[in-house]
Amino acid sequence: MKLIKLISGLLLSASLMSATSVLAADIMAEKAWSRAMPPTARVLPVYVTLRNNGAKDVSLVSVSSTYGQAELHQTIMENDMMKMLPVDFIVIGSKEQVKLAPMGLHIMIKNLALDVPTEDNTLPLTLNFDNGETISLDAKVTRTP
Repeated sequence: MKLIKLISGLLLSASLMSATSVLAADIMAEKAWSRAMPPTARVLPVYVTLRNNGAKDVSLVSVSSTYGQAELHQTIMENDMMKMLPVDFIVIGSKEQVKLAPMGLHIMIKNLALDVPTEDNTLPLTLNFDNGETISLDAKVTRTP
């Protein structure tokens, strides 16, 4: 009976995660998406919510993608002008979440090696954390999240 409950729970968890989220040991990535861009775009913005279920802070330190060079960025307002600056890492506090979103923290893919993905396709990413965890996921390409 316990085995049946365990298997049922695992199957339910797997089906829920495949829909919108990916889980590593302590980190969960949810609702990954990339804004649909024109075919001539030179960069691809990517957004995702990261949740840390662990007892210690964890930092996202790098991202990789087959589409090009991925960087962590932050959009800030400086002297009445919006600026996008690279950041070395993004801290996700213990038992907290960080939402990478337009006009804030985000992933930027540049130096594109592949054609710009069209709407309703996916953009593969691997997120690398300072605790050694990695998460591979597909960000849905869409006009709105």
